[in-house]
Formats: sequence, structure tokens, C-alpha cells
Amino acid sequence: MKEGNLVFDINGEFITEIARELFYTGEKSYETVMEILMDSMTGTDTPEAQIRRYAEDILLGRAALKGSTAAGVYHLEIYEPGEEEQMPQNMNIWKEVERRKKAEKDLRRMIERWDVAMDHISESTQREIRKELGEETAEDRQQDALDSLMARMMDEENHTTEDYGWLEPDGTFHGAEWGEHQEWAQNYMNEKLPEEAMDRDIDLQTKCNVGLIGAGDWLVERGWVLLHNPSRGIAFPTKNPVKEYTKAQKEFLYDYYMERDCKKEANAIWKERDKR
Repeated sequence: MKEGNLVFDINGEFITEIARELFYTGEKSYETVMEILMDSMTGTDTPEAQIRRYAEDILLGRAALKGSTAAGVYHLEIYEPGEEEQMPQNMNIWKEVERRKKAEKDLRRMIERWDVAMDHISESTQREIRKELGEETAEDRQQDALDSLMARMMDEENHTTEDYGWLEPDGTFHGAEWGEHQEWAQNYMNEKLPEEAMDRDIDLQTKCNVGLIGAGDWLVERGWVLLHNPSRGIAFPTKNPVKEYTKAQKEFLYDYYMERDCKKEANAIWKERDKR
């Protein structure tokens, strides 16, 4: 094997450029960039405090590392006042201060507008906004449950289906009284699926992670949808999270919510239909 020499070279222009880019883009912290620059200027009797000042001057365009170590011309070049490098617009620290002040002023103005807007919209809309932002509070959830209950209790329309029950994959709906959905599921299995109902493992099923056990979990796992609400409000659908609604289920749910004047819930189902 032929022998050769391995030569390392440090290029001053490259270090200067990369250090400024890392700092002004925010990719690296100020201290990390300063450490890079200071390490690039070691090996002399220059005090550390002075080396730090040189590193700051490099970031400001008042100095720059030049040349290469391989050529023996690696050095720090310091510019006299008025001879500093023309820094790119995005690396102009003085302009950055102006931009930050403007951004802070705009932010304060936006906050003022937000506060005024919140004073003129309903509490229910405010809750919806917090929910969309992921800032929903326990009080919001309690109020939503109460509103849902009141909406159902005040609904005097005669509907084509019961409020609560089970929805098969083929769109067939089975009404069930509030709080009796687990019992209904067990009775259904005892009558329609006696062999599966005798399987003792069903009592311990929690495969769907939807808060159901036993026969209810077994049905959901196989594509059934439960329409229920523990707070006795407008029912919401509970399905297997790894399964999509069937076309028949989506059509039923859309009509179910439209019939109860729940356009938001109906539109949510309609959007899911469009994704298919």
C-alpha cells in the first residue's frame, strides 16, 4: 500500500461564514457560536477576554478570520471604523433590534384586538376557540356537557330514531335506553351470537381502548358504533379508532345529527365522507 500524508486545513473564511449563519439563523445559541469562534483563535498568548471580544467583532462584521492553516496564512483581520464588512440584511444586528421592537408593538396590538373581540363574542364561541387551540379547561368541558344536556332536553321534535343505541356496519340502528348500552350489547350477543357470548375472554376485552368492556367492546372492535353520552346530552359516536365508518354508518350519522339540528356534528361526518 502506498503511503501518503494526511493534511488538515482550517479555512478562515469558511469559519467566519458558518459561525455568522449559525448565529443569525438561530440554529445555534450565542454561547455555542462564541465557543466555535474562540476555539478557532487559540494557540496564542492573547487573553481570553480579548479573544471573546474578537469573536463578537466577527459576528458584527468588524473582524473576520481569513486564509488557511495549510498555506500558513490563517489569521484574524480587524477592520478599521468605516471599513467594516457589508453584512447581509438578515445579519444586521441593528436592524434586528428595530424589527424586534416592531414585532413587539404588533403583538401588543394583536393582543388588544383579541381582548376586545373576546368581550364581544358569546361564551360558547370562546369555549370553541379554546378547544380549537388546545386550551380547553375543565370548566369548559362541564359547560359543554350541560349545554348538550339542555339541548337534548329542550328538543321536542319527534325523531325517527331513539337518541341512544348501537349502529351496525350496514347502517342498522338499534335503540337502547340511556345507561343500558352494555346490557343491550350482552343481550344481543346472547341471542344472536351465543357461541361468542359464552367466550369468557370477552368479559376482559379492552382491545379498542374506548372505555367499553365485555360485549360492548366486542361489538365496537368489529365495526359497530355506539351512540351514547354519559352526561345525558346529545349522543356522540364511539367507534373502533383503527376502523373507518362505513358508507352506511356515515349516511345514518349525518341524517341523525341534521334531524336534531346539530349541523356542526353533521358537517363533521360529511367531511369524513369527502375524505373517502
